[in-house]
Amino acid sequence: MPKVRRQRRVDPDPAASMRLLQEVLERPLDPGYESAATRRVEQGLPRSTGQRSVLMVLTLLLVGFVLSVAAITLRAPDPQDAASRDQLRQRIELTGAVGDDYALQIERLRAQITELEQAALGEAPTGQSEQVRDLGLQVGALALTGPGVVLRLDDAPVGDNQLGAEVPDSSGRVLAQDLQIVTNGLWSAGAEAIAINDQRLTATSSIRFAGEAIVVDFRGLTRPYLVRVIGDPAAMKQEITGGETGDYLGELGSDYGLQIEVQTNDDEVTVPAAERLSTRVATVAPRRSDAKEDS
Repeated sequence: MPKVRRQRRVDPDPAASMRLLQEVLERPLDPGYESAATRRVEQGLPRSTGQRSVLMVLTLLLVGFVLSVAAITLRAPDPQDAASRDQLRQRIELTGAVGDDYALQIERLRAQITELEQAALGEAPTGQSEQVRDLGLQVGALALTGPGVVLRLDDAPVGDNQLGAEVPDSSGRVLAQDLQIVTNGLWSAGAEAIAINDQRLTATSSIRFAGEAIVVDFRGLTRPYLVRVIGDPAAMKQEITGGETGDYLGELGSDYGLQIEVQTNDDEVTVPAAERLSTRVATVAPRRSDAKEDS
């Protein structure tokens, strides 16, 4: 099959698209207006009656007035919006105060429960009392103090990061996913207890991202985020600086400019008791044969 020879396309005149603009600039008046002005000059009259100039001035004044009114209207505060914001702020403050009162009440009740448990365990056999205490430590019902590390995570400074360029707010922030990965790595490295901003993590704890805040067990946290870990200080520090968790933190610091600090404490790390502890009782479901016999 013979080859089809493609014809070369001739480039159009680059100035062709500018002809209309040049014509408008060189002949700003319509030919009808131009001929009318020429007839007025031949009759000894001025080229224009001035009505167009007056109309143009009035149009400009009207446009300026409309723009001024719109700017004043937009800048003026809306009383209804201000009142709504004040009401919302008051509700948030009131809800926060009620939550703080409930937290204090929980602490007092927990202390009473601990006293009652100690009194009951005093009459129980030694092995049983130690077993109850170990279970309390495992579920996070008791505060702990011991050796470990403290990891501090904070957002990247605005306009200042390791890349030398401004980092967007969404990428330069500590996310819930970051805390999830870090805490899971510490658990796998042998951590005995972990708390984020004094919020103890248990087997049923959740770390979520709600709107603009990180929420741990339905409690909103504020930056910076202090991750207190009780465990072997050497193993915890090795995981944070050299393990998989360390590699992840290194990428957060180098790529997104997050501020990361690690502090090793021999015997001063304190992890409070968990605030959300619930007891769930499991029962054995009846077998299908038993259910049929009962029916």
